[in-house]
Amino acid sequence: MHQRIQRALAAQRRGQGGFTMVELAIVLVIAGIILVAALKGTDMINKAKIERVVNDIKGLQGMAFEHEKRTGRLPGDCNGDGIIGVVLSNSPANVVRLTGTTYTDDPNPVATTGGACSGGSTGPGVGIVETEINTPWSDLRKANLVDPNRVNRQLAKNQTNNWYAFGSLTSALGSKSTNNFIVVYDIPLWMAKGIDVAIDGPDPLTLGTGTQDGGQVGRVRLFHDGNAIHIDGAAWPNTNNNDDQLVAVSFQFDRAIPSN
Repeated sequence: MHQRIQRALAAQRRGQGGFTMVELAIVLVIAGIILVAALKGTDMINKAKIERVVNDIKGLQGMAFEHEKRTGRLPGDCNGDGIIGVVLSNSPANVVRLTGTTYTDDPNPVATTGGACSGGSTGPGVGIVETEINTPWSDLRKANLVDPNRVNRQLAKNQTNNWYAFGSLTSALGSKSTNNFIVVYDIPLWMAKGIDVAIDGPDPLTLGTGTQDGGQVGRVRLFHDGNAIHIDGAAWPNTNNNDDQLVAVSFQFDRAIPSN
């Protein structure tokens, strides 16, 4: 009797054995399909995020040119010299990151808090602090190019819940020219690279070095990498497999193509 019980238990254990090779192969195939689908879905989401930022940038550029067409000057260019007065490289609030508190919640800000440029007997920008970072946005609201009922803090928010800014930068190279820019603050490095490729195309060889790096050529360039500000752009940071690190990028929206 004892032997019969042992044989029955052994048979039962054999019946409850692990997966066969065929079953394991099927499980691995299914897991692979799920993983590929998940990665593809993530890639599509990231591409959509990049596309939205690119559309935002182009939309802001279009509004700036439309403002120029209607008023004869760019938004924030209160003295009409062709340069937006916000100096993005010098203002302490902009050197590392642009904070949300920089923008006003006042729907009708006065000159000292970024009111729109106004007319006057001695020039188009009388009483306006042209270097105030709110002024370009207030100009766009005044011209009804954006919803005038939305405050600047809402208008300037980008797709990562950080900020866009209009301003100007003076090159440290060559002719040291001053140009107008839109800066996108605090976006992941992978997004910055995607924006660069979407606007400037695949990375060209950089400045004769033989390396591919769009961070310092074209219209889209690395503006800040968490360590330093780069007026004329710079090589993309060494990721060390960290493409999620936050950076800021600048987009030159003047009609002339950057020469350096």
